[in-house]
This record gives sequence, structure tokens and C-alpha cells, in this order.
Amino acid sequence: MSLTISFIFLSEDFNKNITAQNDLFGFESCRSELWGNRKLKELGCTIIPKLKDNDLFIVQEELHELYKDCEIILENISEISSATNYSSEFIQFRINNLLSFVEIALKNKEYLGINIS
Repeated sequence: MSLTISFIFLSEDFNKNITAQNDLFGFESCRSELWGNRKLKELGCTIIPKLKDNDLFIVQEELHELYKDCEIILENISEISSATNYSSEFIQFRINNLLSFVEIALKNKEYLGINIS
């Protein structure tokens, strides 16, 4: 199984045809081996590490925290790659996928949230 990113629609009035470029966020094993790795918490990530134990449902102000997690991961990608044995390219591709969703959701946070499952 794979982890995917999708929008949560918070209003029936919002255009549900909105999409981001790519919804892939890794393999199911990435929950613990990559996104749930203690290195992310040590670096200050607060939202993404929770994926280790549960699917994520991120709305409103949590979207800013999620964006910060993405920034932290991209700034420390080599260190995370070394700690997790996932290549920098693998990590960057998935974080860029997530960022495309986050940027759209932030512009429409009263209408959109994000699910990672």
C-alpha cells in the first residue's frame, strides 16, 4: 500500500475539481521508517511525525505547522536521509508533492484541509 495526500473539503460551496500535481507520499513503511523517525521530531517537526501512529487530517492553522515541517525537512534533507536510509531525492519528491497541496490549502484554508493516509 502507498501513502497518499488528498484534500478535505470543509464546505460544499467550494469547487471540488481542484487538484495538485501528484498525491504520492511514500510507501506504507514510510510511516515509521521515514515520517515517524525520531530525527524529524529532534529537528522540530510537529505534524508529520504523527503519521507514524495515525492518518493525518490537517485543517486551518495546522496547515501553517505542516508547511513549517516541510521547510524543516527540506533544510535538513541530507541529515534525514542519513538517519532513515531513504535517498534525498525520494524525500524531496514526496515533500514537494505535499507542499503543492499545502500551498493550495493555505490559500483556501476556510474551505480546504489535507488528509495523508
